[in-house]
Amino acid sequence: MLIRIKAGILILLTLLLAGCGFQLRGGDNLAPELQRLALVGDDKSQFYRLVSARLQRAGVQLVEPSALTPILTISGLGQGNSVASVNGRADALEYATRFGTRFTLDMPDQARQVFNVTFNRSFLDKSAQALASSREQFQLHEQMEREAAEQIVRQLNRLSF
Repeated sequence: MLIRIKAGILILLTLLLAGCGFQLRGGDNLAPELQRLALVGDDKSQFYRLVSARLQRAGVQLVEPSALTPILTISGLGQGNSVASVNGRADALEYATRFGTRFTLDMPDQARQVFNVTFNRSFLDKSAQALASSREQFQLHEQMEREAAEQIVRQLNRLSF
């Protein structure tokens, strides 16, 4: 009897979660109109390849641009550093880096939609360890590119037509 009650509660909770729209993270359900998509951008860049791979993992078939297919255009990446904190001798101790990109979605017979993706991160300046500091900056840039690619797919996932 106790097993049936537990099973009933489990089924009830599962139906409640499904009914409220809960989805596991990483479960991409792009709109049917976006299942065939043309991706336009600098196809030699690492970021373009990340977005392309992430879209394909979400089940999108990438095709050549045409008047009948949605076109996702990825603009160039922007990155800038600014000093976040200094020591008593006015030497920079910490930097804030800003990373961003813009992408547009052109759907047939609809207005262009423009989206922005922006991240802010900080890192320490280790002047005594210049190689480690530059490696940290490189890893931070790679991480922000991966997060931006994920964010693009998440934003496309929220669209409905």
